[in-house]
Amino acid sequence: MTEREYDDDGRLVRTVTTWEPRWLEEDMAWAKAYLRWKVGQCPGCRLQLSETTAMQDGAPVHQYTVADPFRCYACDARIKAQDEHAKKGSVREQALLWQIEQV
Repeated sequence: MTEREYDDDGRLVRTVTTWEPRWLEEDMAWAKAYLRWKVGQCPGCRLQLSETTAMQDGAPVHQYTVADPFRCYACDARIKAQDEHAKKGSVREQALLWQIEQV
């Protein structure tokens, strides 16, 4: 919202613009909760460490199983292209960005 202040002759003297906050308190609470959740993730499985490391009476509180893997064919194509590109002797491979397109 912008308020304009005029002098007695009708000339604009000053304008004051007031902005709504971009982040409300509820937005900040959600953002902080999300960051706490991200920090609490295991870097390997992405599950919450508070759950995956919980122990009771010397034994894990939860049991986990691992399903058979399945293949992401988009990643498969990217890895194949990266392997072929690496054979050419490219410099600083880790700086390359790979775009995947579905055909």
